[in-house]
Parts: sequence; C-alpha cells; structure tokens
Amino acid sequence: MGNWRQTSVRALAVFYALVWLLPGFAIIDLTVTWSSSWPVMLEAGWGLMFGALIAAPLIALVHTPFNTAAIVQLTVVCLVIALAAAVSLAWQAAVLDGVLAVQILSIVLIGSPRAWRGLGPSRLSVPLAVLALVSLGPWVVYAFEMFAADRENRPDGDYTNGVDHYSVQGALALALVALTALAAWWPHQFLLAAIGVAVSGMYLGIVSAAHQGTPGGFSTTWSWAAVLWGAAVGASAFLTRYQQPSAAGLRSFD
Repeated sequence: MGNWRQTSVRALAVFYALVWLLPGFAIIDLTVTWSSSWPVMLEAGWGLMFGALIAAPLIALVHTPFNTAAIVQLTVVCLVIALAAAVSLAWQAAVLDGVLAVQILSIVLIGSPRAWRGLGPSRLSVPLAVLALVSLGPWVVYAFEMFAADRENRPDGDYTNGVDHYSVQGALALALVALTALAAWWPHQFLLAAIGVAVSGMYLGIVSAAHQGTPGGFSTTWSWAAVLWGAAVGASAFLTRYQQPSAAGLRSFD
C-alpha cells in the first residue's frame, strides 16, 4: 500500500480528532464537569462520547493507519448515535452523526480491500462477556430514559452545536455495552475500546456520586456501581490481554 495512503489516513485522523475535541466541545465539556453551574453529568457524557469513544480511535489511526478495530469502533458509535437520534426524534443529532459517518467513510475509501483486514480469530474473554451481559439491562434502561428526556425538551439539559445532550447521553450508555461486548469477543483487538469504556464508566459514576440530583445522574448506589463496573472492565481487559496469546494482527500494511 502506498505511503501516500498512510499519510492521508494520518492527516485525516488528526484533523477529525481535533474537530471532535475542540469545535466538537469534548475537551471543553469535560472541563466543566466539576462546576455546579452546569449540568455536569450531561457535560461529562458529551465529553466522554466525543473524546474517549470517538477521538481516541481516530488518534489510534494516526499511530496505526488501516487499524480495522478503530474503524469498527467508530462505526459502532456512529450506529448508536443514529439509533439515539431516531428514538429521541432529534434531527440535530442525526446531522451530527452524519458528519461522523462522512469522516469514517472518507478514511475507509482511502484504503483498499488489501488495506482493511478482518479482525482475525475471536478469543472470548468470559469476564468481559459477563460484564457486558450484567450491564445490558441497566444501561439500556438508562439510555431510554435519556431518549425520553430529549423528547420532552426539558429545560434542565444543555445544547452543544444544536444537539440536546440527553440524546448523546443515551447513546453513550448503549455504546458502553456494545463496545464491552466487542472487547469480550476480540479482547486483543479492542483493548482501546475497553479502556474507553472503563474510563467512561468510572468517570460518569464519580461525577454522579459527587453531584447527586444533577440532570442525567444516577442514585448514589448506581453511581458507585458504575465506578466498580468501569474498573472491572478495565482490569478484565488488561488481564485478558496478558493471559491469552496475542491475536494475529491488526496492523498497518505497506
């Protein structure tokens, strides 16, 4: 594969990551998660979605062009946001998701069938599979509560780039489950996704525990449950990586 393709993927990935981190407000929203004048839980959710789950795999493409796992993670998140937009009846979120879809497509099209390889053989991680299964119910219930809040146009939320944070908050919840399931099936390939899930779960739980009653927040019990769940996802992902032989690879092809 020509070096120009790798260079192009890297350049686009850097640009797209910066789009989500800066004008996409991922960094800015994370900085206000400890200011009581903001709906801190919704700010945290927005920052984690566009930072930990979208900008992070884009940055991974800078390091390793044609990283199929990064593209799969971005695609899963894109599909989840599309679902959130549909259920929330939020056309603004659909437009935002369209931007992400165009970014993914432009990166994929730079490659070729020889560049984008499969994920390779699966090596099931039982701990991650259990964590995905036990969290499915709570995260799905929470997600649909957020979608309902978006449809109600509540005054206690926040808008970024015209998008109600409630729809993105629900999308984040579904993305956490979906990415944990991917990491359970392909633990080596989706280690970055598992780390993003772990960071997101723990951070959401800590913010919620510290700001009880904030829009989109959990109860105290569920706040600490989210922290423990996120920590368990991270620990399981690393233990699986070091206990199992490394899978053949997602790598950059020349």
